[in-house]
Amino acid sequence: MAFRRKHSLALTTSAVALLLAACAGGGGTASGDGRVTGDVNTANTAKVAKGGTATYTITYPISNWNVLNSAGATYSVLDISSVLLPGAFMIKPDGTPVRNETLVTSAEKVGDSPQTIKYTIDPKAVWSDGRPISADDFIYTWRALDPRECPKCQASNTAGYDRIKSVKGSDGGRTVTVVFDKPYVDWQALFSPFLPAHVAETYGPTDTAAGLEKSFNEGFAKSVPKFSAGPFRIQEYTSDGSVVLVRNEKWFGTPPNLEKLVFRLITDVAQQPTSLANGEVDVIYPNPQVDIVQQVEELPAVRYQVTPGASVHKLWLNLNARALQDVALRKAIFQAVRVQDVIDKTIGQFDDTAEPLLSHMFIGGAPGYSDVVSELDYGIGDVGKAKKTLTDAGYTGVGSKLADPDGKAVPPLRIVVQAGDQLRASEAQLVKAALAPLGLDVQVATVANTIEAVQEGNWAMTVATVSQSPFATTSNIPYYLSCPEGSTFCRFNLNNYGNPKVDRLLNEALSATSAAAATKKLQEADRIVSSDYAILPLYQNRSFLAYSAKLGNVRDNSLGFPTYNTEQWGLLGES
Repeated sequence: MAFRRKHSLALTTSAVALLLAACAGGGGTASGDGRVTGDVNTANTAKVAKGGTATYTITYPISNWNVLNSAGATYSVLDISSVLLPGAFMIKPDGTPVRNETLVTSAEKVGDSPQTIKYTIDPKAVWSDGRPISADDFIYTWRALDPRECPKCQASNTAGYDRIKSVKGSDGGRTVTVVFDKPYVDWQALFSPFLPAHVAETYGPTDTAAGLEKSFNEGFAKSVPKFSAGPFRIQEYTSDGSVVLVRNEKWFGTPPNLEKLVFRLITDVAQQPTSLANGEVDVIYPNPQVDIVQQVEELPAVRYQVTPGASVHKLWLNLNARALQDVALRKAIFQAVRVQDVIDKTIGQFDDTAEPLLSHMFIGGAPGYSDVVSELDYGIGDVGKAKKTLTDAGYTGVGSKLADPDGKAVPPLRIVVQAGDQLRASEAQLVKAALAPLGLDVQVATVANTIEAVQEGNWAMTVATVSQSPFATTSNIPYYLSCPEGSTFCRFNLNNYGNPKVDRLLNEALSATSAAAATKKLQEADRIVSSDYAILPLYQNRSFLAYSAKLGNVRDNSLGFPTYNTEQWGLLGES
């Protein structure tokens, strides 16, 4: 489980600025300081040569190789799996979902009553051991991710899979027909990626729930993948935590330009610009901090992109904390914090286009995005209004030592921040300063692992980023749907939020027969979430990708993965 959707990459550098200026073409242009702007789908398009090695930085050690598993799969695994695992659909850098034409020749809805989806797999599509990709792989993935089929499989997301009635193959397994019990509006999000059924069987029989659990939670999680259905396959997992990939000889798509792709582990994000500068790596994709962006701006022969990311940054209030169970206190907190100040003193220092996020469930520019928070005084930085909210609710000691309507002192509010994350630490201090005039004592606690700290429950607030995708309903279910006791999937509901009206609307959105109908349901839910004052939206996170000027066709894909097109990557060739 993770708060943010972030990856880091890297590649082997040398200074070839003149070659880049002469040869780079296509969408996207570099400013004088190396910043790439323009069409995100074609940024850094260039003619490249065959051969060479690229090194892609990963930030998190790998302890779980199963990208679909919620128990410890890190962003490093997400990046690597994007190279290895096939999916029926892929996300373009502009956020548009498109059919993966290399894998499936068709993928379409062929019926509404019941909803039925039919996929046709390209006959050339095979795994790296030569086994055909088939309906069996779709069937295995569905059963592992459907809690009715495998209650103990630690699935990172069951949405949609838990609505499937059957998955059947025909035409020798090349045609896959999926029939749903209930409609699922985001069906294009399914089977992207999926796992090889024949490999699952090497971990034991998979025809029972226990066998599924073993293969999914142990087999795929603990074993370094020897399989691939992408342009590269893993050759070596090194002792220093890095991963070496070579060309997949059985790849059925356009052959990759590079001979080798290396994922190098550099856990200290502050060191990544230095590694890029001295040629140890070629691409970095760190969570953007002011100092990191400034360092990269000074590097010669480096290009970079700063773009609105696929994640949103928010102030989360723990609804299990006694003091924060009162909506009046939560409202006063949101009134006292000025979101624009938070932006100006953090990401606004390297991107002056950043502005307050005004929705819980949509990112800026997405269909359905509208302001649902301003009329409720979210993030206005008005201490006077906040004090009045508390006084009207019966609080005393407002502005000094705050006491609740029962006369009990409001305890210190512990805000947890990941160690080494200066951006989040700065935000926590800004929140602390904003709430001090109310008589609230906010204690900033630096922790080794924010996720573990939140799961332990000893927290009142945190500043954290959560991922979004083009599939808005599926994206929001984990964060806003009430959690049944003991639910593994609901581990993503960070602050224990739940509202029966929101539950109903989210489920209705999932069952909508069109994206437009689902959007209307989400908009209703968005307004209700706002009225509950549980989460303060701050801003859409920025994505920061920097890479050697000698590399072509590397580009940011913040709604997918920057590794979505590694077969196109290469060293600049002659124009």
